[in-house]
Amino acid sequence: MRILRFVIIIIYLMSLSQVNAANITGSNTINSDSTTQQVYNADETSLTITNSSTLSRSGQAPVNINGKNDATLTIHSGSSLTATSHNTVQGKDQLRLTVTNSGTISSGGSKAINLLNAQNSTVTNNAGGIIKSNTNTITLTEVSGTGNNVTITNSGQIFAEAVSSGATNNNAIKSEDDTNNMTLINNIGGHIYNNNSSATALQQATVFIAAEDTATLTNSGTIENKAGPENYAIRIAGSGVTVTLKDSGKVIGKINVADSGHTIKLQHGAGQGYYYDIDGNGTYILQDLDGNPVVKGSAGSVGQGGNEMIDEELGYKSLGVRSSLVRYQKSDEYSQREKGWGEITTSFLKRDGDKSTLALDNKKIGIGANIFEPISDNKTLIFSFETSLQNISKNHDIDKFSFLTGVNFDKIQISDKIYSEIYFLGGASFNKSDRKILTNTTSSGLLDITDVYKSYEVLFGNKVIFNNLLPDLSFNFGYSHTPSHEESKYYRWEEKDVYNGSIAFSNEHQILKDNKKNLYLSWIADARTILNDDLQVFYVNGTKGTYTQNNDLKTEFSLSAGINYDYKFSQNSKFSVALDGLHTTQDTNSIKANLKYSHKF
Repeated sequence: MRILRFVIIIIYLMSLSQVNAANITGSNTINSDSTTQQVYNADETSLTITNSSTLSRSGQAPVNINGKNDATLTIHSGSSLTATSHNTVQGKDQLRLTVTNSGTISSGGSKAINLLNAQNSTVTNNAGGIIKSNTNTITLTEVSGTGNNVTITNSGQIFAEAVSSGATNNNAIKSEDDTNNMTLINNIGGHIYNNNSSATALQQATVFIAAEDTATLTNSGTIENKAGPENYAIRIAGSGVTVTLKDSGKVIGKINVADSGHTIKLQHGAGQGYYYDIDGNGTYILQDLDGNPVVKGSAGSVGQGGNEMIDEELGYKSLGVRSSLVRYQKSDEYSQREKGWGEITTSFLKRDGDKSTLALDNKKIGIGANIFEPISDNKTLIFSFETSLQNISKNHDIDKFSFLTGVNFDKIQISDKIYSEIYFLGGASFNKSDRKILTNTTSSGLLDITDVYKSYEVLFGNKVIFNNLLPDLSFNFGYSHTPSHEESKYYRWEEKDVYNGSIAFSNEHQILKDNKKNLYLSWIADARTILNDDLQVFYVNGTKGTYTQNNDLKTEFSLSAGINYDYKFSQNSKFSVALDGLHTTQDTNSIKANLKYSHKF
């Protein structure tokens, strides 16, 4: 009799468990609020929750895939699937489950989506979609065998809500080390987070991915531990996990590596500075997919910015001085040698980037002044000043003030028809650098870094002037020295010397000249090359790195052409305009203009 009573009680309890539950097959839609559990009762069953409806259950598993294969679950925007307890989507023991969420999947306990013993399953959380639970929001685990080929793609929010610091795992996404081929893609706009400050990396990591031999995490969005950047955002374990941090994606919180055979790849773009705090006893390989030099003391790189362009800057300064000398020597002030001559110029320079050579995008706007003061019949003092703002790709700005001063010697006779002139200039540049890097050590995932440093330049040139139809020939030399300097965080630079030289042909062509008007064209064809090994030594958080320019960046052919026009209103007043253009083989284009009105009193 006792046995019979026990059997009756068991049957009664089992019947209670089926109260408010529906076995579904085929295609099904919920378009109004419901509390009825949906139990998949055949393979190839689908369920769509739409029309801003909510399927909710007091307890767990409002959707139970029930071990059926090729199942589909779709939640439309504005609709919800909720459980007060665990396993809102009970997706265990199945093949090829597809979950597509544009609304909300919520668990009051753990596991909004439970992928126990899952195979070849896909979870897609679209922009605006929310998948949340108190702890362990999406889990891939295995009781026997290996959980395999699960892909999670997120463009919305996936998070674990519990604020915790104890011994309970609280991961937003977790795959255990008895699983394999787990793929997590966090797209731009995607946000995955938790709030766990446990002392154990596995428990507190926002994303924990382990694998038997392969798994992949690709982040272009944000992965964050809201307990603070000193806690863990990512932990990888097992073997063969590949983490790719790309685009402007942010990681907020440390990265922990356990076990061996892992790879961390960086793809933030050529020139992007970053520093990621990585700890743990595991082993991993670092790769920068854009070719930036990456340093393994954790993971860090810095765009070379102004350092990569020093020899080009020297070349452009030399071209500017030579073009200004031509304008001075074509002026009335030069022929009369009565007084000094000056000009104010505005300039814009743009270089297109090239990932294959690590040439960085570069824009520069400048205002300058060139002053020539004769001190004898063939000697002229030169003063050149420029203030500029240089914007280098990937959030690096350099505010510069430069000056050069020296002497030009002209009318040096070589023969009846050949003359020479020589200029020699020296000066300095004052540089204020501001760059923004990606880092997992701040609550924003970004860090502003500043630096103030000087550099010193020397320019020398010898021009041979043929008084016939032959163009003039010049030889030019540039030298720059940048002392060692240190940025406000992470980066330190050793001193650097750069030498370059160029050979140029140039000429002027008179178009019109009379008592009132003077119009002529000028051009310079310049071939420049770097003359020394331009190795740059730098340190990221104390770990040494080096950078050497690509050979394609060590030479440059430039063509500069200008049009110059003077108009005399009277004997004492004159209007002048000059326009210079520059194009180079480094995909650099520049335009420089000056406009002035002068009046003798």
